[in-house]
Amino acid sequence: MRKVKGFKLVLRPAEVKRRAKKAGLELAALGLGDEELHKLLAGASKTIVPAVLFETFKHPDADAAALSPIPGLAYSLILATLGPGFTPAKEAAREGSAETYALWGIVEAVALEEAVRFAAGLLEEEAAKDACTLSPWNAIAEPGALDTVLRKLDAGKIEVRLHEGRLDPPATSAVSLGWLAQSRARKPKKD
Repeated sequence: MRKVKGFKLVLRPAEVKRRAKKAGLELAALGLGDEELHKLLAGASKTIVPAVLFETFKHPDADAAALSPIPGLAYSLILATLGPGFTPAKEAAREGSAETYALWGIVEAVALEEAVRFAAGLLEEEAAKDACTLSPWNAIAEPGALDTVLRKLDAGKIEVRLHEGRLDPPATSAVSLGWLAQSRARKPKKD
């Protein structure tokens, strides 16, 4: 099991704008021009203490059927959290307006994806060394599967636990990725 804590997490304003537009949030109507959005993201960044745990499990593994997204040579689990400080800041936004609270939900989703992408990038390097590619992410949400993930990754190391069937702190995500053998296609002969 590998742990990385406190790494630099970049909140990309363009991605937040794109998702806000898709969700039907008009940032301009909320008084969030480019400068104000950058300030909001800077404030959110100060509340985030990202941490990830990740590990690869080779087959045979007793939990592979429940956790592996695609049967392959192995699978990896990633547990990512934004830390305990993000949720109180998000909840404080609830007092402002429903739209601002929804925007904080978008910021949370973007930040969690960046944390998972960070760990997945490290796993991709390992997979390439073994002539494998990684499957797309498979989010894990079922309480029994989450309990297994937390046990296998020793989630206490980044202060994550399961509380009433949900991850605590709430700004936490668990995903799995399958390791798939790369095709070793033959190269055409040169005459």
